[in-house]
Amino acid sequence: MDWVVASRPWSFTTSLIPIAAASTWLLWVNPTTFDWVTIPLAMLMLVIMQAAGNLISDYFDHVKGIDLPGSLNGVRHIQSGKFTPREVLNYGFACLAVGTLLGLFLVWRCGLNALWIGGAGIVMVLMYPWLKARALGDINVLLGYALLPAFGLCYAIAQNWMLDSILMILPVGICTVSILHANNTRDMDNDTRAGIRTLSITLGFAAAKWVYFIETILPYLMVLVLYFCGIVPITSFIVLLTLPLAINNIKMMRSSRAHHAEDIGTLDLHTAKHQMAFGILYTISFALALI
Repeated sequence: MDWVVASRPWSFTTSLIPIAAASTWLLWVNPTTFDWVTIPLAMLMLVIMQAAGNLISDYFDHVKGIDLPGSLNGVRHIQSGKFTPREVLNYGFACLAVGTLLGLFLVWRCGLNALWIGGAGIVMVLMYPWLKARALGDINVLLGYALLPAFGLCYAIAQNWMLDSILMILPVGICTVSILHANNTRDMDNDTRAGIRTLSITLGFAAAKWVYFIETILPYLMVLVLYFCGIVPITSFIVLLTLPLAINNIKMMRSSRAHHAEDIGTLDLHTAKHQMAFGILYTISFALALI
């Protein structure tokens, strides 16, 4: 069980939702298109790859002194002595290897044209610590946990590069990025001390708060635009039911003070709940449109 906890399973919805949303959206676009093998395998692969990314990132955050004992973002499974840093890194690479094998099997099923997507995913897992330290972690998350999974799944099933799938998944992707941004805004002082430069640090606290506001509201506006463009059905407006969660999160960020990480100590968790609720309802909306 400790090994499972170390991989942060509560974060896996960020991998599962893009696949669930893309598969139901594809079914709405073409009701005869569904693949009972590719979809669950893609979900499993992304979860394992996310676990790999979490573990590898935890290792580097620990050895580089980014996460300190007692900090809000501390790598507790290492700091407690439960696992050594090397064990966590090896665990991460083992997950990466398993995820890569699953990806190769999917490539074998759908064709070599999709190989570049899997390759990009592996690069993003390995490069995330480096990219995060250079204010590029948000782009990494948007690509790795939204755009590429949805785009790749639709190609694997439909054997067609469906650019609309990228637009369709953007609202969920922005919600996912807002989780990282909430985390990085909370950790600005700690990350500055460690010598890394996240987007929040680059922008400054006041601007980082505005970015969070935009990232929280923008997905709803995107759904409106996507509906009028004919990319998503009218049932997609069911995501408006998650607005109370979004508003509460905005209030928490708005009332926060610079250099007081405790003000938004749990905002990343609340933002993850918003992302999960938004993504689930977004996925359900495509199924409802089929009725």
